Amino acid sequence: MATLTLTLAALATSAVPGLVAVAVRPHEGSDDDYSAAILTTPDDEIIVSVPRTQQAETIQSASALGMAALTDGARAELPFAVPRSLGMTRAGDTRAVATTFLSGARFDASDLAADAILIDSLAETLAAIHALPRSVAQQGGLVERTARDQRLLVTRVVDRAQASRYLPETVHARWTEVLEAAELWDFEPLMVHGTLSADSLLIEDDRVSGVLDWSGLSIGDPASDVAWLWEAGEDVFDAVMGRYAKRSGIGESAALRSRSAFYHELEIAKWLLHGVDTHDAQVIDDAVGMLDRLVDRLSLLAEPVPSRNPIGEAAAMELLGQTPEVADRLSETAAFEALDEDRMFGFDTDFIEPLPEEDAVRGGDEAAASGVGKGSASDTADAQLTEPIDDLLTEPISDDDLPRDSRR
Repeated sequence: MATLTLTLAALATSAVPGLVAVAVRPHEGSDDDYSAAILTTPDDEIIVSVPRTQQAETIQSASALGMAALTDGARAELPFAVPRSLGMTRAGDTRAVATTFLSGARFDASDLAADAILIDSLAETLAAIHALPRSVAQQGGLVERTARDQRLLVTRVVDRAQASRYLPETVHARWTEVLEAAELWDFEPLMVHGTLSADSLLIEDDRVSGVLDWSGLSIGDPASDVAWLWEAGEDVFDAVMGRYAKRSGIGESAALRSRSAFYHELEIAKWLLHGVDTHDAQVIDDAVGMLDRLVDRLSLLAEPVPSRNPIGEAAAMELLGQTPEVADRLSETAAFEALDEDRMFGFDTDFIEPLPEEDAVRGGDEAAASGVGKGSASDTADAQLTEPIDDLLTEPISDDDLPRDSRR
């Protein structure tokens, strides 16, 4: 670990010219997708990270694009901190990226209570993001998605799940009914974070102090930013959205509520498609089991669309909480084009081929001996962290894919 940490420190000095580091430590919050270390400077702390998978590299690129789009003026409108990109350098076949480090505690959505002090700050955070001017996306070269575009994208997810032959007819009928309800898809696109979840929020003194992972920043459906709240339960969702409605000035929306719950249900479809695409029988069986339980829940309901809670109070959140996070790898060419259709759900796994597991940074004794501030990226990170794969193309979406409006 010491060798890896020193290697990352050396990469940071290469990425940020003139960087003076007085201490370095491993980033305890690192996951399997990144190797990361935190450097202490005389003025601040920075974090340097190297992606271990191709999907992580794609997310890192998109996040850098999103952070760059947030100008000083836009950041001044946000009641929380946003990391800043400081520089990057080569690290084997990938790159190391240095950004400002934001401190803060993490929380589990399932631990939220409707009367928690944090609820108001969550509503404030959502309202502030959605109030950002559209020019942030337009001038930053980010995705601009219409309500029709959003409807087409989720239609495609449902169609692919149905084509797998694992989707129960009851669930397919439910999702088709949602897609055909034209009133649900008549909304005004706003600036959205795009990948918001409890994992992307930092907390200090019962307030949101920082927001991470700006890879999904775009113009899109605000419902996509609140779907994760269903993990905490209906009472928490209602508490946050009640305050959000007052802060945003748009009032409570039954359509937004229904779309967000629908997006949350579609996480099961994503997990199923991940198993199908990677030929993983265990994942498929897991997803099929969750779909069977969803059928049981739906059979107890007779509510028309839009529904307040598609699968019934806390049971829905318990079911969706069992869906593992998909950590797949995107193709090199999907780095930005795929974001146009995948940001709503983080990163879709529709056309992803798995890569073999690779070692992270294999910086040996040479990197350790180089120390902080010596050598270049090639000198200190000779490990090959990712392996390029062939370009993967998605089929274009035609107007015929759009479901017809329900006449019921």
